[in-house]
Amino acid sequence: MKTDKKTIGVDAVNKALEILNCFTEKNEALTITKIANITGEHKSRISRISKSLENFGYIRKIKSGEFKIGHTISRLFEIYESSFNLKNSIKAELDFISSKTKETASFFVRQNDVRVCIQSSSPSKSITHREIIGGKKPINKGSSGHVLSAYNNLEIKDKDKVLKNGYAMTFGERDSEMASISVPIFRKKNQILGALTVAGHISNFNKKNCISFLNVLRSSRVKIEKNLIETR
Repeated sequence: MKTDKKTIGVDAVNKALEILNCFTEKNEALTITKIANITGEHKSRISRISKSLENFGYIRKIKSGEFKIGHTISRLFEIYESSFNLKNSIKAELDFISSKTKETASFFVRQNDVRVCIQSSSPSKSITHREIIGGKKPINKGSSGHVLSAYNNLEIKDKDKVLKNGYAMTFGERDSEMASISVPIFRKKNQILGALTVAGHISNFNKKNCISFLNVLRSSRVKIEKNLIETR
């Protein structure tokens, strides 16, 4: 299990991760000697790095003098599982929104000075708006951009209106044929996670439909934020 000399990264960090990889279902408890044999590293170095891993809770020493996986791994797994559940929750709501509105539903997050679509769901119809997962768009354009800008305290012309109403609507701002409506999703009070959005051809966004789309978005927002609280 020797580290490839071509491995990119910090050597000590690579070695620490290599030590963690030594722990398996069959090797739940390992001595410094055993870890050294598996990694092909000197015991003295394994001992030093293991001490650091122990200090941060990645491994723990038991009465026999052996090491086992520590509590930090469990905490990281809980974070990972929570994140996974959140993505599933958001995707399920995007599918629901798309089915109810017959328009494309997406979830955007801020990434420095742009907004990025991380999940999307499109309706089953011949003409529909498509969002590219991972695609980057201006932070100050589109309803999701207005929401992300307003709640991140960035300069946007309708900031006060967005903050007061709790949503943003744009018509033909980036594309003369497109319209969209967005609401914010909060991880916790006043900490925005992203923007839940419905987008499609501007002809479908009349007053009646906009009210209906907004109600659907608000309903999904409540469910997503409730899921966030339960998985915290």
